[in-house]
Amino acid sequence: MAAPAVLPSFSSADRRELTAEAGDLIDRLRRHGGGADGSVTRLVYTPAWQAAMADIEDWLTSGGLEVRADAVGSRFGRLAGESREVVLSGSHTDSVRAGGAYDGVLGVVMAGCAVRWLVASLGRPKRTIEVFANCEEESSRFASNFWGSRAIAGQIAPDEAERLTDADGNTIGAAMRSCGLDPTRIHEATRRDLVAFVEPHIEQGPELAEAGDVVGVVDQVVGVRGLRVSFQGVAGHAGTIPMARRRDALAGAAEVVLAAERIANEQGAPAVATVGHLDVQPGGFNQVPGSAHFTIDFRHPTETVLDDMEERLLRLLDTVAAERALEVRVKPLIGQPGIRFDDRVCGILETACRESGVPWRRMPSHAGHDAQLIGTLCPAAMLFLPSQGGHSHRPDEHTDIVHVGCGIEVLVRTLFRLGWGG
Repeated sequence: MAAPAVLPSFSSADRRELTAEAGDLIDRLRRHGGGADGSVTRLVYTPAWQAAMADIEDWLTSGGLEVRADAVGSRFGRLAGESREVVLSGSHTDSVRAGGAYDGVLGVVMAGCAVRWLVASLGRPKRTIEVFANCEEESSRFASNFWGSRAIAGQIAPDEAERLTDADGNTIGAAMRSCGLDPTRIHEATRRDLVAFVEPHIEQGPELAEAGDVVGVVDQVVGVRGLRVSFQGVAGHAGTIPMARRRDALAGAAEVVLAAERIANEQGAPAVATVGHLDVQPGGFNQVPGSAHFTIDFRHPTETVLDDMEERLLRLLDTVAAERALEVRVKPLIGQPGIRFDDRVCGILETACRESGVPWRRMPSHAGHDAQLIGTLCPAAMLFLPSQGGHSHRPDEHTDIVHVGCGIEVLVRTLFRLGWGG
């Protein structure tokens, strides 16, 4: 049967039905790793993660999709087409610690709703379409740096599975094996059949909500540099060690924390710098800190600017360590370059917004996403929905369910053009 030239009527009733379906699934998934305060902690390869993946797999299967897991545990709901070329859409299923119910997993729900509607309404496409439920993106349990999408891109080193550990000393390879996955087969997750990727996601910032727009067509993602820094000094009694003889690791860290902020401010917007974790030992109120371990996160769209910010910080670390008689160690955590997305895919999203009657705007993403990895393999773009109050990575993270329905319609029209079009 020939593919339809235009999308069959997508009615307001269709949007309402898909909106209700998405809301029910979001509520169901938030129970996996949900806390009493409304937070969600769903870390990769944990029981909560396994339960969420099982729910997603059952839901995709019930919609007529063929579901498989790849070598790292990501799920793919497949609508086979006339061609083996694959149009992929979805996002990640894991969360940060004490995060919200929308970041990442809403993109899986939106893609699943869109493709389930397409298979019921149109049947077989020209190109194969897959819903992507990525196993891991947040690096919340392991410093795994976009684990699921790096596996697809073939960027996981052979020794990483036994080298990366969580806070309890468990390797990511052991965690995989606990879920029935074989780390020696990670290379099998590499994809060479992708022709387009669209990632739906919440904005995680205030721009859409403040402007009153419903969809952001994301045309670029900033680069990210993440470092873990350790200062080692000498602990001792807070009252008996003279100031001139102290080797206070926290005092050195404090200098660097403020300097990182200063580097970003001097560079100017859109540069940002964040110290999101600080651990001080031994931790007593009457003890001079002997060690301080902290992270630094730099973000900017331009690689040369990131290089400069990182170089300035590294020089400062050496200076602070020398002046305070501290030992310093630096370990890279994340080094993802920025990406400019495909103009054609962005244009298809914009056309879908106009057809759906949805207010939209072009915008960059200042957070890292799977699309910046998968976008190195095929044309890609992102679809943002507003975050209420600009909130994300916290329990009160929320996206209006009406906006979710609008976004699903835009995604339906976009995937139709990519899957059934020329």
